[in-house]
Amino acid sequence: TVKVTLLLDACHSVVPNVHPQHVAPPMYSPIKRGRVDYSKLRNYIARPRFLYLPTLPVRHTPKTLVTDPPRCRVYALSACQLFEYCSEMPIEGTVQGAFTWGFIKALAANQFRCNVTTTHRVIVNIMKDLKQHFKGIDQTPVAQISQTATMTDVVIE
Repeated sequence: TVKVTLLLDACHSVVPNVHPQHVAPPMYSPIKRGRVDYSKLRNYIARPRFLYLPTLPVRHTPKTLVTDPPRCRVYALSACQLFEYCSEMPIEGTVQGAFTWGFIKALAANQFRCNVTTTHRVIVNIMKDLKQHFKGIDQTPVAQISQTATMTDVVIE
């Protein structure tokens, strides 16, 4: 059985069509963020960076080619929910994604061999701890699995 682990430390990173009962949209509407007053964010450790990208032409896969969710085991761990922003901040001497840092800490806390449930729970707790200590961090990690996977499967082997 093929196993795929996706680590997505980015905004809008919930994966569409991973599981038939937990469907995320394949396309996201543009976010109306309004004007950003960066002077108000001066005391925040994490600052959003916005990049405007034009809409790309969409070429959908013909339904005759793809009708089912993936048959392999997919474990998708995303930095935040669709309506949230992920954070980068200086941690341990370098600027890095708070979620990626939390993921590595979660693996290390469990001797680099832990299941999806444990990994997700530890990352959520790390994000809560960061939120208590730093302004501007407000993200809720998301764990998604395919129909062939279970939350007790080991994340990385």
